[in-house]
Amino acid sequence: MDVHVAETVTGYQALVTTLESWGIEVCAGVTGGGAIRFLEKLGPLRPGEEAGGAPGGMRFLTLGEYAAGFVPLGSWLATGRIGAGIATTGAATKLLGCGLSDAKLHDIPAVYIVPASPPETERLSPLQDTSPLGSNMLAQLRAELPDGVFVLDDAATMRQRLQHAHARLRRCQPIVLVLDHDALQAETIPHRVAAQPDAPPDPAATDAFADAFCQRIRGRRVVILAGEELARIPDAPRLTTRLCQELGAPLVWSINGANGVERGNPHGHGTISFGGNDAALRLWRGIGPEDVLLVLGACPDEYTVNLAPYAAGDTFILTGLPEGYGQVEGGFGHRAAGRHRQLVAPLDPALRALLARIERQPPETRRADPAPDDLNTRRPGPPRPGHVDMAALFRALDARWRPGTIGFDDVCLAYKDRQYVLQRPNPRARFFSLYRGSAMGNVLGLAIGARLAAPDSDVVGFTGDGCFRLFAGYLAEARDLGILLFLLDNASYGIIEQGVQTIIPDAPASRRHNRLEAMDFAAMAGACGWRSAALRPDLGNLDDILGAHRTGQASTLVTVPVDAGHILGINPRASNL
Repeated sequence: MDVHVAETVTGYQALVTTLESWGIEVCAGVTGGGAIRFLEKLGPLRPGEEAGGAPGGMRFLTLGEYAAGFVPLGSWLATGRIGAGIATTGAATKLLGCGLSDAKLHDIPAVYIVPASPPETERLSPLQDTSPLGSNMLAQLRAELPDGVFVLDDAATMRQRLQHAHARLRRCQPIVLVLDHDALQAETIPHRVAAQPDAPPDPAATDAFADAFCQRIRGRRVVILAGEELARIPDAPRLTTRLCQELGAPLVWSINGANGVERGNPHGHGTISFGGNDAALRLWRGIGPEDVLLVLGACPDEYTVNLAPYAAGDTFILTGLPEGYGQVEGGFGHRAAGRHRQLVAPLDPALRALLARIERQPPETRRADPAPDDLNTRRPGPPRPGHVDMAALFRALDARWRPGTIGFDDVCLAYKDRQYVLQRPNPRARFFSLYRGSAMGNVLGLAIGARLAAPDSDVVGFTGDGCFRLFAGYLAEARDLGILLFLLDNASYGIIEQGVQTIIPDAPASRRHNRLEAMDFAAMAGACGWRSAALRPDLGNLDDILGAHRTGQASTLVTVPVDAGHILGINPRASNL
């Protein structure tokens, strides 16, 4: 529902009013060119201040566009609060767009604001030309978001276009708002969007799905796949445990789907595929036509199912995303080897309705044995001397996270190895990985977004020395945010170094192109106002590092000497290359 106010303001101010009514409190990026007149309406956000609930409405954080593109994603993953990123006219849009790509691939609502060259300058070779004769920006953006680009070039239609944009955000899709100065400097009536609750699921559709499921599972084994949508439901861990108990069903999960699982669920077999646990992989590979697969929050990506179909005789998919990534012609039927049924409905109430139906009339399924205590049978050896044993570090940190911790794994060895080592999720810490786009260097923007949205939470990230090169110039803007960042220092693109052993095993080292020059990360961090520490290989100073970090608001970079040849989690994708 739109709420209109009587006074007239410029289109720029009306746009700010609308964005604030959407719940946006932070916009990150760099001013300049066509962004200047919009950003003059926003007050500055000084790193170290709390953004959430601060007076003065939406504020602007000056941050390089590459990191800024991931700030809205960190905000959403931490709190469910929508954020915004902005780039000035021209090529900077491409830097901001890396975050946009992951927002699309992970179904995250986020707002990206970019200016366009004035239409009257087309054919006049304007600076930062975005016309079809220049970067052809609109066509590029629409190629990635066909229905998600909204050009604000007419004051008379701006309200309607913003309504359509907001509807897309409510469907968990990112949007791009394109600024046109002539239209936005005109007077208009501001409008705010009143908060609206999600529509309840259709009882008839939910009942039909539950009835079909209960009918098909009689006398059969049910396997449950927890997808990353479950991370959006606070009570999902408890609900999935109840579901497993009622059905005697083993449970596996995707990397981010782990946030919807209880550590103590006796039926939890672990992560599948990338960095997957051995018990989960055995279970997943053993699914056949006699089984029923229940997918909670569809997760059909390569790092979860390794390009393979859902192999069960019957696959039931419950998703809250009507346009979720991976759907073809409105569904995931093309991914099922057998019969397929899908329900698109708000996931929390739909899952509760399914569980209530099962508990009311428990079906007789073929119950599976509980998962083993140890989900791994492989026994990786130690790293080379002088390096940290990453398995020991992950376990030590797992025991030390404080309640409410929010963590992110950059595109480094941690995003493959952490889930393999720890096996089950930590109830005190939620960890996320934007692995579908796998844009290296995303961790700083994610951590900033999370910290600004959830200032009372510990925010931690793992990154690599290759990833670090993509955001090092932005460290100063985050120095007072209290972010804890572990940097895996192996002078290598570690994921590549391990993968090429499978992909091009006979290639000489000089043709593998995975080595990096060593850097003094502590000096760089210190120059940007961060604390820095070097973790000892025996972890003997870990508690001192954590203690010092937790005494103030300064961010901390911890350099970790890592053996890139020490393989923990497995990368099945290497065999696809």
